[in-house]
Amino acid sequence: MDNGVTREYATYNGERIKQADVNLLAYPLKQITDIAQIKKDLEYYETKIPDEGTPAMTQAIFTLLYARLGDKEKAWHWLREAYLPNLNPPFRVLAETKGGTNPYFATGAGGILQSVMMGFGGLDITALGIVQVKSVIPTAWKSLTIKGVGPQKKTFTIQ
Repeated sequence: MDNGVTREYATYNGERIKQADVNLLAYPLKQITDIAQIKKDLEYYETKIPDEGTPAMTQAIFTLLYARLGDKEKAWHWLREAYLPNLNPPFRVLAETKGGTNPYFATGAGGILQSVMMGFGGLDITALGIVQVKSVIPTAWKSLTIKGVGPQKKTFTIQ
């Protein structure tokens, strides 16, 4: 686009969208790796998703990418947006969207788990195995421990 943001699709001209697929180019696809571009795309597309009807996995990817950029406050904001409004009573299972009524949304739950492990925990799957790249935890947390990772069942602790 003229403003340097990666287009959602070939004819995209700034309209609102259900989810920002562009951000998936940075994670998990690793097609966009320039930090400035990742940030520009995040800041743009976070304003293009609706408050209602957006899948939890969209906010989970925002969480993960902001954590990897080191912006723990924005990452914390998006984690809460992905998780809290999507909890359904009486057992607090995760719905697909805020206020949704489906009984459980595994993709959204998986996105939230990835936002914690790969975002805040900084884990990355590489040709050399699972490694820790950059980690940052929200100010509200004291630490994060991720146990049993990979075939070696590694433990990663972030203070």
